[in-house]
Amino acid sequence: FIMLGAYFKVANLVQYISRSVITGYITAAALLIITNQIPKTLGLDLGGQKGATFFESAGLMLTHLDTVHWFTVGVSLATAALYIALNFKYRSLPNVAICLLVLSVASAFFIGPESGVSHLSGIDASTWSLSIPSISISDLTMLASPAMAIALLCVLEGISIGKSLAAKTGARLDANQAMLSIGTANIACAFFSGMPASGSLTRSSLCESSGGRTPVASFVSGIIVLIGAFAGGPFTKHIPQCTLAVLVIAIGLSLINKRTINIVTQTTRSDAVVFGMTFFSGMLLPLDTAIYIGVGISIMLFLKKVARPEMVEYAFNDDGQLAEMSEPEQRDVPEVSIVHVEGELFFGAADLFQDQMRRICEDPNLKIVVLKMRNAYNMDATGVMALEELVRYMNEKGRYLILSEVKADMVRVLQNSGLYDYIEARNIFRDDPSNPTMSTAKALKRAKEHLGDAEANVSIYVDPVRDEAKSGERH
Repeated sequence: FIMLGAYFKVANLVQYISRSVITGYITAAALLIITNQIPKTLGLDLGGQKGATFFESAGLMLTHLDTVHWFTVGVSLATAALYIALNFKYRSLPNVAICLLVLSVASAFFIGPESGVSHLSGIDASTWSLSIPSISISDLTMLASPAMAIALLCVLEGISIGKSLAAKTGARLDANQAMLSIGTANIACAFFSGMPASGSLTRSSLCESSGGRTPVASFVSGIIVLIGAFAGGPFTKHIPQCTLAVLVIAIGLSLINKRTINIVTQTTRSDAVVFGMTFFSGMLLPLDTAIYIGVGISIMLFLKKVARPEMVEYAFNDDGQLAEMSEPEQRDVPEVSIVHVEGELFFGAADLFQDQMRRICEDPNLKIVVLKMRNAYNMDATGVMALEELVRYMNEKGRYLILSEVKADMVRVLQNSGLYDYIEARNIFRDDPSNPTMSTAKALKRAKEHLGDAEANVSIYVDPVRDEAKSGERH
């Protein structure tokens, strides 16, 4: 599934996962990692239990504090002191590897089994063997759904940490290339009975903090791990679990970016909501559920933003100034209204756009509406039907609709749907990039032809929110 996704460039859809979602997810994941490692640094006996969420892990830890192993605490403190000292003076060195080596040697010579300090299990690489997985229709049917879920989680985790580290270092993430790499690794795992591989948060952060800047770092790391597994696998039994836990906690802390959190929580309310919901979901629920919730809320807030076509009518007052018309004010003469349509015209905005236009057409003196479509995007079938219903409604009310500044892609949509002929070609004026005002000028000329000799005022509808935003950008 991952390889197919990379081939069809599915990873491009990851751009819709906002930085607020990624920040909330990684922050929650970092806290969960830290909480799961603290019991090992204290030597707690959890009876084989493990929490799936932050609060479950914290609850288990608090209820087993009476099992603290003080010798283990001493080894943890020694590891922390050595790591802090090395980072303070020799940041360019592989300090994690140095700490593991020093504490492993110390453990082999000075910390015996009678100390009660837990150690890792030794690796016996001789038991590894190449095997061809059995493939049958029944297996494919049974495994398709969980495989799809695992593939999605692998991609989300890998690209999430990738985007986070890319932003930190100023690099650019090729999401499809990352997806292809993850897929290739998982195919290799299938022949060695390995677990599903993804972009680990802690290992990726460790690679970056150790000086890794290109994919070659991951390749070299893999070669070293492979050689180490065969040459030094049995010696891993001398690594204290508490030492590894302390180093994992240090890496987990580096994943929490205070500046990024401040930005996403203070920039806009929607960013703060998305971050908060993703973060607290990650604390209360499994992490895979949290990122689904974060993405869902992010999309809903995005749709809410782009699906609110608010317009206000402006006309020239007695002083010759452009001013907002009050709702009760009526036109004394046949009126031509120019409506600036800005934003999306997809299914989420179609009904609101139609309702707003119906309110505009309620004035009995309004005769013609000119829709400027240059800044209207992504009209779909729902938008086409809404526009068709609007034309029908206006015809019933004795109104007349003209389209101006219509771009080529929208002309194609109108032609494919049949709406082009329904509105009539003489009432549709294409956009001319070389002369931006020509299209609307032709539309107004067409409106004058329709009105005959009647005098007409022209009023303009704009979106006040967008206009205010643009004004703010200019200042």
